Amino acid sequence: MEMTPEIWIAAGAAGVAVIAAVISAIQAKHANDQVEIAERQLELAEKIHREQNEPYVIVDVQPGAPGSMLLHLIVENIGSTVARNVRISADPPIETSFGEQATADLQTVLARVYPMIPPGRRLEFLFDGPSRFNGALPMAYTFTVHCEGPFGPVEELEYLVDIDTLAESSVGQRPLKRVEQELERIRKELGGLTTAYKKVNAPTIRQEEERQLQPIRERQAQRAAEQRATAQEDDEGAGGSSAAVPG
Repeated sequence: MEMTPEIWIAAGAAGVAVIAAVISAIQAKHANDQVEIAERQLELAEKIHREQNEPYVIVDVQPGAPGSMLLHLIVENIGSTVARNVRISADPPIETSFGEQATADLQTVLARVYPMIPPGRRLEFLFDGPSRFNGALPMAYTFTVHCEGPFGPVEELEYLVDIDTLAESSVGQRPLKRVEQELERIRKELGGLTTAYKKVNAPTIRQEEERQLQPIRERQAQRAAEQRATAQEDDEGAGGSSAAVPG
């Protein structure tokens, strides 16, 4: 077949069309990729915004106070918004060594639905005492929290609380040990401040001490003068008596 100019032109046009189609397909794929990336970025931004503005309810077991021998069950909203319809469950069912009634009370605490827990709200319930570490009751619980936030249901949260980890921390220390340590720290700081104050204000302190000592010195000098005068009068009286005696 003879390649006429018309055939060459047609073949060239077909080639250009093929190349254009390939370029269009590449551009379309690139555009789709850009759309998908933008959608993922938008989803991520929305997720971050949602998480930053959701309640965050934690459940933990902590000492009731520094150095305390008592354990408290803590429910706290550390998020930035109100938690609504808060429900908490424990696995295994929670128990305390304080007796059946105390156990029933704790189970009631976990069974109720809390209509609202504002940001920063901390609920504390007496949980157990030092006998917990010497008994046969469970030492680990998995707490599950369900609640709702401003955007609807919040993702379920689970907390594994191992009470054994408290055995070597503040629980078991003598009562008020941390208070004593804090008072000792304050005493040392005050001692350092006192020393620094004395160094900076030494001239003023000496002047004040001299001012306070001056009346004492004056009274001492006055007493000494009175004692000398009295002694002199006694000497003069004794001398006059000797002169009046005949020889």
